[in-house]
Amino acid sequence: PYYNKPTQEGLFRHYQAIVEAVDLPVIIYNIPPRSVIDMTPETMGRLANDFKNIVGVKDATGKVERVSEQRMTCGKDFIQLSGEDASALGFNAHGGVGCISVTANVAPRLCAEFQDATLANDKQRSLELQDRLMPLHKAIFIEPGLAGAKYALSRLGKVENVVRSPLTTVEQSTAEKIDAAMKHAGLIN
Repeated sequence: PYYNKPTQEGLFRHYQAIVEAVDLPVIIYNIPPRSVIDMTPETMGRLANDFKNIVGVKDATGKVERVSEQRMTCGKDFIQLSGEDASALGFNAHGGVGCISVTANVAPRLCAEFQDATLANDKQRSLELQDRLMPLHKAIFIEPGLAGAKYALSRLGKVENVVRSPLTTVEQSTAEKIDAAMKHAGLIN
């Protein structure tokens, strides 16, 4: 839920209403920087144990230790996906199984190779790809929202560099940092 800042019980009831209304698998989206509330591992466990169609979480807390905590409360089969590109390596090392990535919109092949390497426990390749991608992870989030990703995609000829209000296109200084990160990743010359 957005804007309302519910209690843990309010979060539970919100997801309960969703799962009781649909016959589909549901993935919880825990993104405290946007929702202003962090679903605790205990609340998540209660949901996962009470409703079998709650199958996983996109965890954008940036707290890699949450993977272990959520595995204890939600069970070992609960799907845990990182929602933070920069911490996905640590997230997967703790037992996460992937990432719902913003950077993957810009560098899908590199991000897929990175995920494959982490899941194969190929530490050397994981670190190599992490180091190639990290400047891009950081640069596309210098400014709020998805303006950085839209700019990067426009540099690849995929979309126009246009964002909806109240967002604005990135400042020139940010564009230069994104360009440098894309060059570092081998996406542009």
